[in-house]
Amino acid sequence: MRLIVVEGALEAPASLKLLDALEIPAEGLFPINKGGRIAFWRDAYRYNQVARLGPVFGLVDLQGAPCPSGLIAGNLRHPKHADFVLRIAERMLESWLLADAKAVADFLRVSRSLVPRDPESLPHPKRALVDLARRSSVRAIREDLVPEPGSAGIVGRGYTPRMTEFIEELWRPLEARRNSRSLERAMVAIENATDP
Repeated sequence: MRLIVVEGALEAPASLKLLDALEIPAEGLFPINKGGRIAFWRDAYRYNQVARLGPVFGLVDLQGAPCPSGLIAGNLRHPKHADFVLRIAERMLESWLLADAKAVADFLRVSRSLVPRDPESLPHPKRALVDLARRSSVRAIREDLVPEPGSAGIVGRGYTPRMTEFIEELWRPLEARRNSRSLERAMVAIENATDP
C-alpha cells in the first residue's frame, strides 16, 4: 500500500489490523484520519488520483446511505481507479468488530449469546455495542463505553481508546470476515490489490 486514508479514529487501527491479518507490510504507513465522513468524501477524489501511483486503501462507514456503489458514484468526481481500494463498512465499522463475537464477548465480559449474530443487519452497530457494554460485569468498561446519564452522546468518554485497545489486542479480522459480508469483500479487495 502506498497510502491509507480513513474516516475516523477507530478506522485507523482497524485498517492496520486488516493489513497485518493479511500479512501485508505496513511499515511506515500512518493512516490519514479525515475526522469524519464529510471530510473523507470531500477529499476522496484526490486519493483516487494518488492511486495511479500505487494502491491506496480507503475505509469509511456506509451509515445511512442505501448502498456502497451509490455512495462511491455520488462522491467521486471520476470513475474509481482500480488501485483505490475503497472499502465501506456496512453500516459502520462496529459491525466488523461485532462480527468477531467471541472476542467482543471476552472483551466486554458478557455472554457470547448476547452478541448479535448478523451485525450487518443492525440499524446502528455502535449503539448495539454500547448496549452490550451496559451489561458488562466490569465497571470500568461500562464507565468508558456507556454515556453518562443525561448525556446527549451515544458513547462514553473512553469509547475510542477502549475500542482501540480491543482492535489492537483482541479483534481477529480473519474470524470476523466469516460473519461479515462487507468485511470479507474488503479483505479480498485488499489481497487482490497487493498481489504482485
